[in-house]
Amino acid sequence: MTFRYLSVCAVAGLLLWARAGHAQQLMGPVTGGTISPPVAVPAPANGLQISDGATLHTGVTVEGGYDSNVFYTDSGAISSPILRVTPALDLTNVARNGEVPAGLFFDLRASLMYREYLSSNSDVTRLRAFTPTAAVVLEHNSTGALVLGFSDTFSRLQDAPYAPTGPLSDIIIRDNNLAAAQVRWSPGGGRLQGLLRLTNMIDVFETEALKPANSMSNEAMLDLSWRWLPKTALYLQVRQGYVFYLNDRDAGGLIDESTTGARKKSASYPLRAVVGVRGLITEKTSVSLAFGYQNAFYATGKNTGGFLGSTTAAGELVILPLFSTKITFGAHHDFQNSVIGNFFYDDGVYASLAHQAVSRFIAQLWLAYDHKRFYGLPVGEPNPRIDDLLQATATVDYYLRPWAFAGLSYTLLRNDSNDTLGGPTASGASYTKHQIFARIGLTY
Repeated sequence: MTFRYLSVCAVAGLLLWARAGHAQQLMGPVTGGTISPPVAVPAPANGLQISDGATLHTGVTVEGGYDSNVFYTDSGAISSPILRVTPALDLTNVARNGEVPAGLFFDLRASLMYREYLSSNSDVTRLRAFTPTAAVVLEHNSTGALVLGFSDTFSRLQDAPYAPTGPLSDIIIRDNNLAAAQVRWSPGGGRLQGLLRLTNMIDVFETEALKPANSMSNEAMLDLSWRWLPKTALYLQVRQGYVFYLNDRDAGGLIDESTTGARKKSASYPLRAVVGVRGLITEKTSVSLAFGYQNAFYATGKNTGGFLGSTTAAGELVILPLFSTKITFGAHHDFQNSVIGNFFYDDGVYASLAHQAVSRFIAQLWLAYDHKRFYGLPVGEPNPRIDDLLQATATVDYYLRPWAFAGLSYTLLRNDSNDTLGGPTASGASYTKHQIFARIGLTY
């Protein structure tokens, strides 16, 4: 039962990760590589029983580390030690034995990270920040054939600018909220399954130069699958979105449209329709493949097009050589909305390795490479702008007790770009950034 509870915790964590990942893709490189600290997962047997159906868990993670390139610069990098403290709360109705209740399941989480740069440089110390995050997951399963779900995640991110001084030295502050409601049905014993999901994302920048990128994104997704083998399904998925901008100003608010040809941010109606297969191909190997059509349908300016531009594809292979070890390989071709220009094509590959030993030792390694081509940029910018982004993360945690752990983490971010003009459209164009942290965490 404990593993079932931990799976639910992992799903809640993935919701947070997916929101941050999707939001960053929408931006392109504007936020650089904001790296979120881990939040300790409490053991279900711990916690304060506040009613017959609710348990309150608390925890705190303290990290000390080093950032090699605070301002994401290509040369003359400024480094600094960092201290991060992240208290967290989790209210859930998961039982103390780890069993998820039938009927209504809920999980409400909140955390507040405090970040302090331990530097004598005033341009660095001003970046101290509180970063709140709150999330709720609700799921109701009354019959087994029909499941209703709702989730909402809010975060206020604060990241370093791409210059320590000058007109572009304001801290990048971004408020992001992602809400989703879905219904999943499985008639006739589950051989046929359907999922309808509606999502809404509000993305707001408090930084003046980026306010023109404030946006609202809505998407409806329909996923229909047929289980042609016991644990393998063929599926059809259609996603229709609508993205519009909340400010009627030109990109960056700093560009003279009459002389540069810059356009106001354009609304779009992104459509994706794919067919694929997902599930087990052997007892220890699973696969997910998707191939289909995509189109951005921008109201003005450059649009996706051509054979490759209208094609979306993704694949993932998961191997379990041991019960405690998971290896993942993946690749994708897609497009994403962007703060700079209209959109970028994203061709990427990734791999990960996760290992857990005797429920105490947890190690993870993750690598990703993305080749991005940005289109619809202002006159004078390279069209396309090309970015090559390499990301690597390694973490090791050891649970001394069910309520205490210690760990290490390392993250590498490397971006190479052909944009060398500077200004808001070249923020974080080329840089190398290393972060390393040692941490301890307590949960109850």
